[in-house]
This record gives sequence, structure tokens and C-alpha cells, in this order.
Amino acid sequence: MVVVVTVTKTKWHVTPSLRCAAFSHRNKLGEPVLVDVDLKTKLCKHGETSSTIRTWCQLEAQARAEGKEPPSRGVSKCDCQNTHGLQNSTDTGPIEPPTCVYDVLADSEAEQMSVPGETKFAYRLGDRDGFLSADGSVWCKHGNKLPPLTGAKRPRAFKAARGTCGCEVRLPGRVSCIPLGRVDEA
Repeated sequence: MVVVVTVTKTKWHVTPSLRCAAFSHRNKLGEPVLVDVDLKTKLCKHGETSSTIRTWCQLEAQARAEGKEPPSRGVSKCDCQNTHGLQNSTDTGPIEPPTCVYDVLADSEAEQMSVPGETKFAYRLGDRDGFLSADGSVWCKHGNKLPPLTGAKRPRAFKAARGTCGCEVRLPGRVSCIPLGRVDEA
């Protein structure tokens, strides 16, 4: 008997952790396993790696054993309690990896908003009250540009200037390894 394996091409999407990922396979529990843009790193449906999940589970178990409240998982939406399927390699290959998070949002059904001085729409960053423009700038729901709070190469916190709306957007520390905006737009 010959078993035929079909290689499926899947679409890229932005996970709750703001990593760009595509469907890879299902684990033994039937849950989806995703692959990061590097085409190697496996992620849970929330966009977290097995090592991150294992660390959280270990810290939570240790806290429970000591009769303490389990530590927070920060801004992550991940509630996974196992890493089934995150170490597997599969024949499933996504379409060509994206070059930036903006393009993945533009190809999705993300909410869009016009922002001052931009010819292209800005797209909502998942369930956050922030929108991403083509040049990688973050905007609030009021249409105010949110400058980064630090000069870091990959900033994670953005806040409106004094005298405006006061909005603030925090991104997870494990955002995608590709740039937020189009490199040629910056």
C-alpha cells in the first residue's frame, strides 16, 4: 500500500503574540500547530514557542507546589498547558514567507483605518487598540501617532504625546522576527 502525503500551502496570519505564522499541522490532540516565518520554529495557536510554554508551566507548577499564586504570563494570550507537536517537523509548507507584519495584516481581514499623512490604510494590531501603518508606525484608535517610549531597535511600548488622547499600546516581547513595516516605506 502506498501512502500519499499532500503538501498543503497555507496563508500567513498574525498571531495574538504578533508573530507572523502559517498553519503547519495538527498535534495529537487535534490542535493547530503553526510555523514561524523562519519556516522552522513551531508555535502554538497563540504564537508561543515550546520553550516559552514549558518555562511558564514549570514556574506555575512550582508556585502551586509552594502554595503561591501562579505568576502572570504577561501580555501573552497563551493559556497552553502542553507543547504537543511543537517539536515536530512536517511536510506542510506555507506560501512564501512575508517580508513584514504590515503586509500580513493587509492581506487579512484586519480592521483598517485612514491615518493623517498616509496614503495607505493602517491595520489593527490584533486585539490591541493600535494600528500599524506601512512604514511601521503605530497609531491609536483616535488617529494619533504613538511614538516609542524607548529608542530600542524593536520597541514594545508606544504612547501618545502629552496633550493628545493619552493612548498607550504595549506589544509582546516576542513579536515576529520580520520588521513591523515595509523596509522600503521607512
